[in-house]
Amino acid sequence: MPALRALLTGLFLLSLMPASRPANSEASGVSSHRLGSFDIEAHRGGRALRPENTLQSFANALSMGVDTLELDMGVTRDGVVVVSHERGLNPDLARAPDGKYIPAEIPFIKLTLAQVKQYDVGQIRPGSAYAARFPEQVAIPGTRIPTLAEVFDLVRRSGDRHVRLNIETKIDPTHPEESLDPQHFVAAVLDLLRREHFSDRVMIQSFDWRTLQLVQKQAPEIPTVYLTEQSGSDSNVHTDAASVWTAGFEPRDHGGSVPRAIKAAGGKIWSPDYADVDARSIAEAHQLGLPVIVWTVNQPEDMARLIDMGVDGIISDRPDLLRAEAARKGLPLPRPAPVSP
Repeated sequence: MPALRALLTGLFLLSLMPASRPANSEASGVSSHRLGSFDIEAHRGGRALRPENTLQSFANALSMGVDTLELDMGVTRDGVVVVSHERGLNPDLARAPDGKYIPAEIPFIKLTLAQVKQYDVGQIRPGSAYAARFPEQVAIPGTRIPTLAEVFDLVRRSGDRHVRLNIETKIDPTHPEESLDPQHFVAAVLDLLRREHFSDRVMIQSFDWRTLQLVQKQAPEIPTVYLTEQSGSDSNVHTDAASVWTAGFEPRDHGGSVPRAIKAAGGKIWSPDYADVDARSIAEAHQLGLPVIVWTVNQPEDMARLIDMGVDGIISDRPDLLRAEAARKGLPLPRPAPVSP
């Protein structure tokens, strides 16, 4: 029975992931439940290597070969979906036309797209704690925040017909003034996906499960990815208390189980902080038919441990290291798709 459950889980994930990809010479070592569907995701395009959430980072990831581009979305004052991890311009990244880094975050809902495009996000603020985390990132001065439509165009130009996008709605229910409300945010994203004919190549993820509930009702064909963090000041899920993030689907109402709460919410994929999972929780998710894609894993030893533990995918700032570790484990690798930003 465990083997059968593993096989069924692999088949389910395969239906959500790229249709096919070439196997490397060591692919015979792939465990049966993966069926070639292990998901290599470039977090923010691989921010340890290129400026995060930019056409430069996504082009770099496509050129090395990944299954999924992971990225984040905001919406400008004039209704354009842009790509950014924060809900506005980040003081550690954004330089004004005078060359100076901005002193504080500026929400996108206060800026038009034309105003957003005036800021340079091609180099982390020198001397910042953020810069110290990613000393190998190649600075590319002059880089601008892309629109989501521009990312779609980059993917098309790459010729990669299998890569997917895992796109996150950046909404914080404790700071509603910093972004559109869930209904209008989701409407803007779904309208763009339909106009660009890209709905079949995305997953939509969020820590704010309200947005995922709206996606499931309005675009049930799009897989929803339920992000969770269970420890620290940024936790959005609690096993013994209610949370404003979970749209009423509380683990405490499901035996304290996060996977069961996600299953009850109609989620298709569980995406937890990698520090929050163990073999037991992964197995429970698989029994419920939920693939497990963990974030954000940058050390090869952690990648190896989690692959052995049975996760179905890893989101990483270092997709190059993740590719290398997947190869060592005998997992098939996605084909490179060289493209210029």
